[in-house]
Amino acid sequence: MYEDLIKLQGDLKNNNVEYAIAYVINTSGSSIARPGFKLLISGDKILYGTLGSPSLDNVVLKEAMAAVKNRKTKTLKIALDKDNKNCDYSMNTTCGGIIELYIEPYYSSRLVIVTESDDDELMKAISGMENYTDLKVIKYNIMTDKDRIFNDSFDDDYIIMLTKSPAETEFLSYFLTKKNKYTGLVASKNRFNSDLDVLRKNFGEDELKKIKCPAGMDINAITIGEIAISIISEIIYIKNKN
Repeated sequence: MYEDLIKLQGDLKNNNVEYAIAYVINTSGSSIARPGFKLLISGDKILYGTLGSPSLDNVVLKEAMAAVKNRKTKTLKIALDKDNKNCDYSMNTTCGGIIELYIEPYYSSRLVIVTESDDDELMKAISGMENYTDLKVIKYNIMTDKDRIFNDSFDDDYIIMLTKSPAETEFLSYFLTKKNKYTGLVASKNRFNSDLDVLRKNFGEDELKKIKCPAGMDINAITIGEIAISIISEIIYIKNKN
């Protein structure tokens, strides 16, 4: 079964599917669960493992889904009697004791490229580097994908703006309200200053510092390929910094 778990993890990762693994780390009482038991959860289903009870499994399912959504690990204590007030959950069972679990979410941050043209050469160059990072490339065109953009959360994402018109300030304003890890703008100094004049109507200077312009590390890049490398290098540096 353990080999099956490894294969399942690989399949989920290869298909950029988010999931969580709940590890039993300590038990007491007569539960069948023992340290080392594992449950793999993806979406709203347990794909692997069990604690031996639908009610217990449903508690872990709920907490694992929250861990993936919040991008945070969690230690979970489930009491197997209804009178225990020192645990996260108290279940009405005859087993007695406690099950303690560690829930670890697995997710891929996204590299979001925002353009005005599907033929943008820099977009193509950056997209071509997807296989060299663990970031999933998502492309948005502000001319055709406005509704999709404004319905996306962008949590933990890395955003690159390759737009070329004043319309970009509407989208920059939206990104500034999100919990993305990076917003880079490829633009001239004059255009960026013009954008800042508009954005200052709703945002303070500390918030505006979240926008990196010009995007990318200073490596004296000249060609499209070199600029793409500088941007990806900066994102990798930020991603792995902590």
